Amino acid sequence: MWIPILLICSLPVSGALWAEKYVRGVVGRAITIDCQYEAKYRSYTKYWCNGWTHQCSVLVETKGQHRRRGRMSITDNPERGIFTVTMEDLHSGDKGWYCCGIITPSRQLRFSVHLEVSDVSGTLRAEKHVTGVVISAIAINCHYEAKYRSHTKYWCHGWTRHHSVLVETNEQRGRSGRVSITDNPERGIFTVTMHDLSSGDTGWYSCGITSTDHPMFDVHLQVSEEPVSVPVLRYLSPANVSRLRGSLSVSCESLQRSLPIQYTWIKKNSSEDQKISDTDELVLPGQSLNLQAHSYYCRALNRLGIKSSGMLHDMGSGTLAVLCSAGHLDYRCHMVRERQNVSGALWAEKYVKGVVGRAITIDCHYRAKYRWHAKYWCHGWTISCSVMVETKGQHGRSGRVSITDKSVQGIFTVTMEVLHSGDTGWYSCGITTRDSDPMFNVHLQVSNEPPSVPRLLFSPPTNGSSCVDSVSVSCKSVHGSLPIQYSWYEKTPSVDSSISDTNKLDLHCESLKYNHLYYCKASNAIGENSSKMVNVSISNSVSTCRYVIEVNGMGPIYICEKTVKESMTTEQSEESSSDKIYVIWKVGRWLFFALLGIWTIAVTWFTRDKKRHDQSDPHSLVHEIK
Repeated sequence: MWIPILLICSLPVSGALWAEKYVRGVVGRAITIDCQYEAKYRSYTKYWCNGWTHQCSVLVETKGQHRRRGRMSITDNPERGIFTVTMEDLHSGDKGWYCCGIITPSRQLRFSVHLEVSDVSGTLRAEKHVTGVVISAIAINCHYEAKYRSHTKYWCHGWTRHHSVLVETNEQRGRSGRVSITDNPERGIFTVTMHDLSSGDTGWYSCGITSTDHPMFDVHLQVSEEPVSVPVLRYLSPANVSRLRGSLSVSCESLQRSLPIQYTWIKKNSSEDQKISDTDELVLPGQSLNLQAHSYYCRALNRLGIKSSGMLHDMGSGTLAVLCSAGHLDYRCHMVRERQNVSGALWAEKYVKGVVGRAITIDCHYRAKYRWHAKYWCHGWTISCSVMVETKGQHGRSGRVSITDKSVQGIFTVTMEVLHSGDTGWYSCGITTRDSDPMFNVHLQVSNEPPSVPRLLFSPPTNGSSCVDSVSVSCKSVHGSLPIQYSWYEKTPSVDSSISDTNKLDLHCESLKYNHLYYCKASNAIGENSSKMVNVSISNSVSTCRYVIEVNGMGPIYICEKTVKESMTTEQSEESSSDKIYVIWKVGRWLFFALLGIWTIAVTWFTRDKKRHDQSDPHSLVHEIK
């Protein structure tokens, strides 16, 4: 009996309770672990215990929604389905296995969590155990102290000094094959991204810094293949399709899975199901529908498994009221996901996607009879959801969330700014009424995205060629997770050199001496992209101007002001200077020869005079005889 109990307690229970399997803390600091659970366990007692079997020692448990005991505290948030455990002032002895737990009348649910406590004072640290999926990418953040900002960082295969370096930074960036590295000294993080993962990538790796003490941190990567998850359905047509009298498009996507995935749309019939599409998108034109009911579902398949989505019906009542045109008849066809409990009084796009650091806007449509009611946006998908913002008149704002009611159009708009990954989850559009509030559930998925190809903007703008003194070129990625770092590079035959760490490049005519090639690179923690090439060439074919600046030979074209008249003036000035130098040299030469002649005559005269004097002096003659 002992062995089966041990195995059951060490495994998650059917997804009813889960958390991050491996967490890491630092001596003297605090760590927070989020334990997530299904909605049906909201009212039960939660606890945190030391150990990974049914005999684990309870450290703290909820009494109501919050409880503290020594260095441990626990807080339950039933609306979000999360209880949070905080361990403060960590010791090296805190290392080991723990369990999130829920006490129910029938059994106790547990999920094992391993805590690793490091005493390296945060010199270099990362997540100890990471998991990737075949053919996908994974990003690992390595944190370091400020004193290592200017040092070279690297990522290597192995966990000893005798490692094999896969990639290293070269002026904050580097790439080798499927692996790239980006250093952010301001945040003290360098990020390693491994693309197109395979099962052979499983193993130990290390973040490393080149310095005298060679700090390293071991990271274990587990790459596995995953079966497809239940496909999520999204309406690609606008929520107010009824005004368009057109087609309805629905997409299907399995979010957690190993690639490649094959999608199939199937029409459910009474006799047998009929395949109607081999893509992830179902398009239902109005003319294809008639007064008969139809049901559809999507199937996702990879080599490890198969899953089907919920059912779509056009059965006369549901979420979206869509007026479809069928010949000369207009009738309502209602495309809804099975088990959605929302009336046609309020509707929106069911699944929306946002990007880290950016904003997202959700339009909630309502019937005219609710024009003067207060509207709100709340976190959760039940009546007890937590209201984040509501209209005061026609507008409202709370922190990063704002709401605006456009009563004439029958729409209220919610905007969530500066998104982060923790914003992922279920939300609801709601309208305050005397009876039960109409609500519509919306799922927000916030993800990281690499920057898009940077767009170039020139100042001053031009439609054709024109003469200028200087040109400013700025670059910007419209899409991608924020923050985004921009750098300008000059392309040379040997190596591309960084010339600016901003998104703006200033080109001054007087500094241009030869042909130049420039490009802008945008990067974030996920990846990078480069702009088109800015070509600065010297053209002798232009009669009045000399330097031509253009983008990929296609324009816009700017020509530096350096006219022929100015060139001629410069040449005349240079010729005049040359003439003056020649005259000075010629006069100086003749003056030198004149002085040399005078000196020769003087020396000759002095020699002759001295000889006569010696011959006329008798004392000198007697002296010579003696």
